[in-house]
Amino acid sequence: LASRPCHLAAALPPLFHNMANRKACSVLIVALVVFTGLRHAFVPAPARGAAPMAAAGGMLSMLGAQGAHADKIDDAAKALSEASYPFLKEIDWTSDVYAKLPTAQPLQVLKAIDKMIVMGAAMDGAALKAGADAHHKAIMSSDAKGLTSLEDYTAVNAAIGHMVASAGQAKTMDVYNAFAGFKLGGDVGPYMMSKVDAADAKAAYSAFLKFKDAVKASM
Repeated sequence: LASRPCHLAAALPPLFHNMANRKACSVLIVALVVFTGLRHAFVPAPARGAAPMAAAGGMLSMLGAQGAHADKIDDAAKALSEASYPFLKEIDWTSDVYAKLPTAQPLQVLKAIDKMIVMGAAMDGAALKAGADAHHKAIMSSDAKGLTSLEDYTAVNAAIGHMVASAGQAKTMDVYNAFAGFKLGGDVGPYMMSKVDAADAKAAYSAFLKFKDAVKASM
């Protein structure tokens, strides 16, 4: 997830000077949101509250499954994008909250980034290229508020799905576990929820869970 328009997306972020640093941090937030959602598919999870719903929307914004799975990821990405775009439009993408990792220490962040690098190295090359191209196009189509078009947002979500699927469950969970200690759901999630329509956030989160299932089924 390469920049503000690549959010749902946010997190994990994608991940971490000004314009350059903000874009890198948005990648992290978006990738993290994706991995947080994927965790619900791989391990038991507690009841899902407002924070994960808000985070899911904030990212809701990498990937390459094979054959029959590819269409399922693309279809799920389309549904996710359409359901979450209203939520996406309500977020202030010019806020510096996306350039920060609350409660994180530099060395913790460095170790977490290392896990992301390892995951990236495991991704399919073609999926990575498609993800980079989709993010570039989305950045170029973003408006003055940092919002990309629905079409490009959809392409980014599909690309993210294929990238994560190609990396596999183990490395995806390694990244999730590395970032779990930052507890972004307790800092960023409530803040984001307070700034948007709760119904739109819930709709985005519901669609994200279906997207997560499609990605998991492709691993």
